[in-house]
Amino acid sequence: MRRRMLAKGLTVVPRMSVEQRRSALIESAYRVIADHGVEGATTRRICAHAGMPLASFHYAFESRTALLCAVMEQAVPVDIERMLHTVLPAADYGSTPTLEAIRDNMERQFHAFYDLLKADPGRMQATIALGIYAHNHPELQQVGRDMYEQLYRVASTGLRAVSDHAPVTFSRPVEELGPFIIAATNSITLIYLSTGDDKVVDSIITAVADQLITYVLFD
Repeated sequence: MRRRMLAKGLTVVPRMSVEQRRSALIESAYRVIADHGVEGATTRRICAHAGMPLASFHYAFESRTALLCAVMEQAVPVDIERMLHTVLPAADYGSTPTLEAIRDNMERQFHAFYDLLKADPGRMQATIALGIYAHNHPELQQVGRDMYEQLYRVASTGLRAVSDHAPVTFSRPVEELGPFIIAATNSITLIYLSTGDDKVVDSIITAVADQLITYVLFD
């Protein structure tokens, strides 16, 4: 059969397990949403991006809604966590860290996030688009809320990393500050996507770093 298909110039799709199909479709859906928005992420387009026939979609997911749920539950948090690891390098504050040094490092981290955003804006655009789409569709609202709860936890973990490199704590629980970080990254994303104005983004980053450092306390 394979030889006959090759002889006729037909594409031969490698045999994949259900889990492999699911993973491929989740990653492709995330990328298609980044490029075309949630409404433009049709099952046909997603399958084409994944390199599999449309007929194979229902072997992995019972519906497009189920696939969108999987993207919000798996792909988005994992991708944001990868970005976090990229923008949170080990900081060296020296033997006597100062609030100014910690604040400057926070500002550098937000600028590193901004650099990643400009290199691939679709990643954060997809996250925001999914959140809005989920809010407007009752069957996805809880999944959308859960997605943001995961993002808050990822951001909180990043704040805890500050204490790993300096003898400091926060005057508020990092769990309360996590949403503030995500609100900041969303604002940076929306300003960049809407205007591309570096000066405005720089002013936001400065304000966020100034606010965050007010919560830092030396042990």
